[in-house]
Amino acid sequence: MKSPFAGASHRSFAWINANHKLPETYHQLNKAGIHAHAQFQESVLDQRRVEGDSPLQPWFHQTGSIMADLGTERQETYGQRLEESRSLGYPVEVIDRQQLHKLEPSIAWPQDLESALYFPMEAWLDQQGLADELLRQLEHHGVRLTVREVIEVIPGPQGARVVFRDGPQTRGDKVVLAAGAWSRQIGERSGFTIPTADLGEQSTRTHSLIGVTKPTDAMLNRVIISSAMNVRPRNDGRFWVQIPAMEERVVEGETAELLEDTSTVMRQRLREFFGVEIELEKVYYSGRSFPIDGLSIVGYLDDHETIYAEVTHSGMTLAMILAELVEQELSGTPSTMLDNFRPQRFDHGNAPEADWDYFIGKQ
Repeated sequence: MKSPFAGASHRSFAWINANHKLPETYHQLNKAGIHAHAQFQESVLDQRRVEGDSPLQPWFHQTGSIMADLGTERQETYGQRLEESRSLGYPVEVIDRQQLHKLEPSIAWPQDLESALYFPMEAWLDQQGLADELLRQLEHHGVRLTVREVIEVIPGPQGARVVFRDGPQTRGDKVVLAAGAWSRQIGERSGFTIPTADLGEQSTRTHSLIGVTKPTDAMLNRVIISSAMNVRPRNDGRFWVQIPAMEERVVEGETAELLEDTSTVMRQRLREFFGVEIELEKVYYSGRSFPIDGLSIVGYLDDHETIYAEVTHSGMTLAMILAELVEQELSGTPSTMLDNFRPQRFDHGNAPEADWDYFIGKQ
């Protein structure tokens, strides 16, 4: 049995953003997610200062992100993103080559790249650091964590039951079904429809290729999203890496050839960007939790309001705001921020399937 956070959370690119996340209600939810991360980290650091504990290494790094189109259509790309972001009140700046070199001096920016977009509100997340803090907080509040395989959840007027593969059932007032990509299967076994993309289809909606480097002395301060490579730092001296052009090949399934080809391209791009050899530690063929319309699924599934679904693609960005809003809803106070994301929108097959845009490196 896997340990907590050992699944998709462990191998997420964890770019914390509200960039090109539409419609506006979804954008605003993601923007609130950025603020919630900052507030939670500050509250923990304040608590430790008051209690005289040793300082923690921050896990939320709001250093902004750089978006660079290295192709021939960058003016159109930038124009569309500028118009969209400014209409939503989302901070964005056009930066020139001098500013690019100032922000990321270690990157060998192409000679013909005269400008890029800078999103100062965005961040990257050390998800293991956040996971460790969440586990510490649970332990501090006397919460015992158990990891078991769930087969079925059963609603009822007096509460809900959870059926496990390895033993007796458990009862509770309410059950939160937040199993990521596996929520679909648990829902089907339980008589509920949770329309996430089926992991068995092996498509760009359901899978991605993401690499982690070995520790490197190459310097990187923030998230870089580009048409050639997405890369961002980690707290341990490694980088997360993604190659937009390789994403189409996930339809081949996980093969040794695909992983080796992806590793080769990643090493090449890293060498081009940083001018030094950076070794890859591992390339993951990683499954995605992806509701079919691209938007989060949050709310009760049953008339008794005992089974609550929480499934989203933007899990890293939305983690802390959903924790806050879902806690309120489970306590009886509905949130208007979640009105557009209820499971009931799928009842009559009205929700369209989402288009998928690779360049922006949706995470």
